[in-house]
Amino acid sequence: MFKFYEVDSEYIKYLKDNGDDKIPNIEYKKHKKFFCGIVLTINNFNYFAPVSSYNKKAHTVFLIMDKDRRTKELKPISSLRLSFMFPCPIEYLSQKDFSKEEKKYQILLRKELHYCNINSEKIKKLANQVYKLGLNSKTREKFNICNFRKLEVKCLEYLSLYDRR
Repeated sequence: MFKFYEVDSEYIKYLKDNGDDKIPNIEYKKHKKFFCGIVLTINNFNYFAPVSSYNKKAHTVFLIMDKDRRTKELKPISSLRLSFMFPCPIEYLSQKDFSKEEKKYQILLRKELHYCNINSEKIKKLANQVYKLGLNSKTREKFNICNFRKLEVKCLEYLSLYDRR
């Protein structure tokens, strides 16, 4: 079952500065960026993907849908940007507390999380495909994907430098 998480700012900064500058910024005016996980477990790393307002179809994006109130058709409301997923140890995560948000935003978060959970197998399958694409530098450039191997190395490096256990 997926959950939404906030990630330690220092860990994100370290990955962004030393691993891959495609790692998303997490500080915004209204809300701090949050992540869905665990979308992939590979090489003993758990991967988390940013939840984004981006809602265009792409090879490396899982669209989060909701029914349009007028037409009753499914429409994209946000996405998981799997091309920017990254490994993160549990000690640098905190579960997103929906109760700290305004009511309207809480409703949106619950819809997004529910949609992710009912589509968890599709998300995990796509995350695995994106990971494989990211192993090759040519496809990494073509699809604007993080360098996952390098991020795994930097994750271990960060753990050895700042171990909180």
